[in-house]
Amino acid sequence: MGQLTEELRQAVDSHRGFLEIGAGDSTYIVMSMRVFRELMGVGSDDEYQASLKAIEEGWADVQAGRTRLLDNFLREFDRRHGIPS
Repeated sequence: MGQLTEELRQAVDSHRGFLEIGAGDSTYIVMSMRVFRELMGVGSDDEYQASLKAIEEGWADVQAGRTRLLDNFLREFDRRHGIPS
């Protein structure tokens, strides 16, 4: 993992914890953990760890083929809940 330079840290801090660098396909976002947690809705360490675990479990499901098409899910959901098509 790369190291955050003091110059970059100060730039992020001076832009409310969020900095966009570059342009087009080479645009990167650097943000503080505080901003990241606010965006993800994970304020506490426990919430953050639970979110990471859920993402890892979801990715494992995708890799193992335990997924289905959204259209199929929505049709089944509507049918189960009596929602007309």
